[in-house]
Amino acid sequence: MQVRGKKNQLDGLTRELENRGRFDGDSFREVQHLLAEVEHLEEAFARDFLPQHTQRQLLSPRNFFTGRLFHVKGRNVPRAPSVEFALDAGAIDGPRYVGPELRQGDGLVFMALLNLCRDYRVGKQACFGVAAMTKALWGVDYNGQLRKRLKQTIQRLQRATIEFSGFTVQLVQRFEHPARGEWSVALDRDIVQLFHLQQEVWLDLSLRLRLSEGLTTWLYGYIRSQSRLIPWSIDNLRERCGSDAHDKAFRDTLRTSLSQLAREGVIDSGWSLKGRMVHWRKPLTDAASTRQQAQLPAPQEQASLLPCDQTIEQVLRPRGQRS
Repeated sequence: MQVRGKKNQLDGLTRELENRGRFDGDSFREVQHLLAEVEHLEEAFARDFLPQHTQRQLLSPRNFFTGRLFHVKGRNVPRAPSVEFALDAGAIDGPRYVGPELRQGDGLVFMALLNLCRDYRVGKQACFGVAAMTKALWGVDYNGQLRKRLKQTIQRLQRATIEFSGFTVQLVQRFEHPARGEWSVALDRDIVQLFHLQQEVWLDLSLRLRLSEGLTTWLYGYIRSQSRLIPWSIDNLRERCGSDAHDKAFRDTLRTSLSQLAREGVIDSGWSLKGRMVHWRKPLTDAASTRQQAQLPAPQEQASLLPCDQTIEQVLRPRGQRS
């Protein structure tokens, strides 16, 4: 990555000068030039690009995983055409969601589109093969029903907005879906603001796809957003995830979900439901090491379907060379 290369170059030059014990005029100017380039690149990344993640990761702002934005309900339950609520419970003056009711399946598609656009400036259209996308998301052979499902999901994300005090962000801004050929999406340029205001949380793509969609996938995102797990109210979890299941049905589903998450190593196997509380903890591994491992670049990244003239290296030219 360009920023890392410039920083390494700067660190190497600084160490060399420290070993010499002096800074001459040319060396000082070179250091200042590199500092300016690093600052320029970091500003451009923060302003125009999503937080970096690999093709094997899914990414979202933390508060997308801790509440009912992508909530849990059965497929046969009718969707509300329009809902509105605070993204952070109790934060009345904070960002609000306004739009159609979204569920866990919508969240998966949203994160897949973020992943598709991860190396390109927000606002640029990203192309993808429809059959390849449906196969990647749902693991079954392409058909007309899956094409329709994907189209309806992205159109729902277009109507989904996050309202701040001074501006509103669409989860997907532009969507082109011709009858033949590739489809394309463009993200709202202000979508990066969601990550400036909230810590980003990474999920493992292959693990997310293996989990049963619904409460299990919601809990996976919730658990990944927490630095540690403490005994927690079952009723609070049910409210947070948006489930309308009755008490016994929710507890049974919760028990099944926790069992699967324990088998996958997301939580420790010693979890239990006692009274109105869930007792759980993360696996007994070094959390810092686990987090660092999850953020390592994936080897042998596949080629992107996006236009080659929108790659990071071409967008981030020095100031004097910008087109």
